[in-house]
Amino acid sequence: MPLVSLLTKSWDVPGFILAVYELNGPIRFLRASDREKLKKAFGLWRQDTDQSLLSKDAIGYLIPGRMAKSAEEQFDTHLSNSIGNPTVALELLRQFCLLSRTTDESGEKLLKERLLIVIEAADMLLPEGEIPMLSQADRHRVSIAQDWILDPAFMDGKDAVIFITESKSLMNSRITRLPQVVTVEIPSPGQEERKHFISWFNRAQKSKGKGFRLWGTQEQLATLTAGLSLHALRQLLITASYFGNTLQPQDVIEKVSDFVQGQLGEDVVEFKKPTHSLKDVIGNERLIDFIQTKLLPRLTSTGPDAISGAAVCGPIGSGKTFIFEALAGALDMPVLVLKNIRSMWFGQTDVIFERLKRLLSALVKALIFVDEADTQFGEIGRDAHSTERRLTGKIQAMMSDPQLRGNITWLLMTARIYNLSPDLRREGRVGDVIIPVLDPEGEDRKAFIKWALHDVFKGSISDTVMEQMSHITEGYSAASFASLRSDLRAAASDEPLSIEQIVEIAADRILPDIGPVRSYQTLQALMNCTRKSLLPEGYSPQMREEWMAEIRKYEQMGVGR
Repeated sequence: MPLVSLLTKSWDVPGFILAVYELNGPIRFLRASDREKLKKAFGLWRQDTDQSLLSKDAIGYLIPGRMAKSAEEQFDTHLSNSIGNPTVALELLRQFCLLSRTTDESGEKLLKERLLIVIEAADMLLPEGEIPMLSQADRHRVSIAQDWILDPAFMDGKDAVIFITESKSLMNSRITRLPQVVTVEIPSPGQEERKHFISWFNRAQKSKGKGFRLWGTQEQLATLTAGLSLHALRQLLITASYFGNTLQPQDVIEKVSDFVQGQLGEDVVEFKKPTHSLKDVIGNERLIDFIQTKLLPRLTSTGPDAISGAAVCGPIGSGKTFIFEALAGALDMPVLVLKNIRSMWFGQTDVIFERLKRLLSALVKALIFVDEADTQFGEIGRDAHSTERRLTGKIQAMMSDPQLRGNITWLLMTARIYNLSPDLRREGRVGDVIIPVLDPEGEDRKAFIKWALHDVFKGSISDTVMEQMSHITEGYSAASFASLRSDLRAAASDEPLSIEQIVEIAADRILPDIGPVRSYQTLQALMNCTRKSLLPEGYSPQMREEWMAEIRKYEQMGVGR
């Protein structure tokens, strides 16, 4: 049932006159008798009202051309003129509230009932935007609504106005920020609501001799459809009933992905199922052991040991994204990749965030994967843009929201952990676990060397050659080894290479001139790490002081700024 229909049915109560205005239709009333009561009161009010109560603009909008013969005939004329003219409709509704507070000479109210006014698509009537950038008609409607709500008599009165909009941020902030305006958010359907709807729909279809077939249980379908609205869920079930095929998990995932991307935009979020696993990760033995024994159980938990998020840092090219995409693939949960939550359009960033929050509140268990997190969520200091501060503040609040804890886990990837807000890096958010991914050393480097040579050299690698290759690849990152592997494959073509050829190709390579930047990022990753077991062996407070001294030297050189 559409929201307006639901409210209309629910608010059919004695003592109220319910008026509904829909953008492309007339002002309508729940009952014909209510329309007649208001028409009669309008006639009495217009006869007695001092016209100075109305602005000249309002009179011009409401009474174009000649006056109607009687006040009650004016009522019909105004209702007719409001169709397709939202400014007229808004001013007329405001005047209904004026007359409902008016009394006659004996002190009796012209209208005994209270007014309950529902305005649909309020974001189109009162769009967000800087006032000078709005059209004249939009500015006029904002002015009407502002005068209406701020009127002390209206605030003290018994009438109520309900603006319906998909997102609060789509409606003009001059109205939504008024203290008299209360925001009521309707969440996406939860697990139990989706399960109830699926059961109801199946019974309804079976009564018609139809129905749908599932790969599993209705409860599994309810879990997998997290994030869908009931309308989208209904469409999925109708399609399954029509074609008669067994509904498979992949069909559901595609529907959820399409719906979410349609709501947020393909450039904002995408569902991802990585094709590689932790078994495909080269080297990084200590890190992989930590992920499997310590991190994975806490990511999958829904109890008090669940974590809100984790941050992954380390120099560019160290393999952060590849490793933690493999982690995401090991999780039996939806993985949402947050690509760009900002918008170039005024106020649209807040709209995107509201939609994202509504989606995340409906998910049962999901991982939010944010690559290059420092560009997504920046500082909240005085120099930051107001939108930047507001966005980062909202994300921080959502990360520590106790209602989302155990359901939503944030995984932030960045080479510039120092650019993330300290509020993001604290415990209770991604500061629960900050993991450094460093360049391979020791046995890890030998594993990378063997991987780089695997497809181009068929013999065994002697200790002498391994030592020589280790020396040549000093300072190599995971990306550097991947590049070397590509060079060796290109040189090998269809024939294996000899050790001499491999050494020659490797010795001819020069690393890009980004060493100081990578060293600075490595030091920052070490400083921000929250687990001693992931730091170099022999870690001590003295080592930390040495890292801090090196960081200061790099910053004096202008690195990291």
